[in-house]
Amino acid sequence: MTSSCLRSSLRRASVALALTTCALAAVTSPAAAQTLKLATLVPEGSLWDKSERELGAAIQKATGGRVKFQIYPGGVAGDEPDLLRKLRIGQLQAALFSAPGLGDIDPAFVLFQVPLLFENDAEVLFVLERMRPELEKRLESKGFVLLHWSNVGWLRIFASKPVASFDDFKRRRQFVWGSEGRLASWYQELGLQPVSLSATDVLTGLQTGLIEALPVTPLAALSLQWFRSAPHMLDHRFAPLLGALVVSKGAWNKLEPADREAVLGLARQSEETLFAEIPKREEEALAEMQKRGLVIAKEPAGDSQKWLALGREFQARFRANTVPPEIFDQAVKLLEEHRASR
Repeated sequence: MTSSCLRSSLRRASVALALTTCALAAVTSPAAAQTLKLATLVPEGSLWDKSERELGAAIQKATGGRVKFQIYPGGVAGDEPDLLRKLRIGQLQAALFSAPGLGDIDPAFVLFQVPLLFENDAEVLFVLERMRPELEKRLESKGFVLLHWSNVGWLRIFASKPVASFDDFKRRRQFVWGSEGRLASWYQELGLQPVSLSATDVLTGLQTGLIEALPVTPLAALSLQWFRSAPHMLDHRFAPLLGALVVSKGAWNKLEPADREAVLGLARQSEETLFAEIPKREEEALAEMQKRGLVIAKEPAGDSQKWLALGREFQARFRANTVPPEIFDQAVKLLEEHRASR
């Protein structure tokens, strides 16, 4: 073999070796890091914001930095309809939604907005756990993966005037979300007095007397200082306030299987912590507001049937017009099962 042929053969061998090395490196190198842009309406520094940041840090550590959260709290990325649109076009990869935001994805999630359907945390958890597979399946069909549920607390009735009974509750002009036109009409049909406002107008509405009562969680009433203009609370749980962290399937499918398993495991731990922690924080918030003048009225025993009747009216309307009947009926059956065992 001539020296020129030898040099040509060596060059070809070197090129082949380089290509083989690159191919092996592509197969064996770790997956590229995935940064999930996560947006939410919860205020920066709030319990829920801190919870998501702790979850993000735990996920980053567990995946060796392959999965990271970049969090946009406080509505800086827009309202929940904006977050949903941005998820669908890929500007965001994850969002912590409230129950109404989840309801925009699938009406089954409106189940957790129905007034006077659930009575306590145990009932909420019982229904959530047993309906989780169905709800996750419905989300997945819409292009999303549910990472964890989030407990926000219970809506209670805070008012600028005393609310010591069901009849007091009915007499008060009540705040209803401005976008909830159907709910406002149901309030009127049921003899209540709704006033549609945006959330930013609540404090002004209370101060001017435009509204006299509103359903809000104790934690929100304290953090937003609404209790100062609504220093009366009726000790009756109106509805649970839930949320959930979801990620787009497109982003989820880019994660390695082992990383997806780690994310789900840590997210479930975060969920359990929130559901255990929020009831304690609610009691602390109520105690703190009482120190500052909040008056909490225990409802009369004779009012229980009035609340039950109002609850049935709300439930009939939600089942007929919003929540898929099969979902609603499954939840009611589970509640009956839980209450019978209790």
